[in-house]
Amino acid sequence: MEDQKTCPFCAEQIRQTAKLCPRCRQWLTLRSIRHPVIYMLAGVLPLLLGAALVFVMISRVLDTIGNPGPYYSEFASPLKILESNMNWTETSSGLRIYLTGVLTNESLQAWKDVEVECRFFDRTGNLIDAANGLARLTVLPESDSAFRVSVTPSRATNVYAGHRVSVSNARNTKSWF
Repeated sequence: MEDQKTCPFCAEQIRQTAKLCPRCRQWLTLRSIRHPVIYMLAGVLPLLLGAALVFVMISRVLDTIGNPGPYYSEFASPLKILESNMNWTETSSGLRIYLTGVLTNESLQAWKDVEVECRFFDRTGNLIDAANGLARLTVLPESDSAFRVSVTPSRATNVYAGHRVSVSNARNTKSWF
């Protein structure tokens, strides 16, 4: 009995030196080279790491295709707002602010999907609301373009006295999507 032990999986008496239970076929030591966990670590783990590496490489290629250089942040504010107007409109989804205006492209690069930062002020000049809007348009090099951005207000209409609009980001027109 001294050279016997109990299998932790099936509770049968087996030899003390056994690495595999003869009844339930469970591996009893992790140090065995034929243990299923060791097989998985030696075989499956490199495959998972390889798949992760391929995923990272594909995502970098797609990012380069989706947003190729040059990037908007590399330029010294190439898009500028020349004029803007604030208009209130009642829509089926509630009250909206439409900011319309003209922006100019002072660079030699065409830009699309212009992101506009809108800041709203009360009568005393305090900032009361801010929002970002997306103008789905393309601005050709050294030209002007009209824009319209829709913003959902967070306050009552009589609180808004003024606004300021600036371009915060744009995408290169060479991007695929």
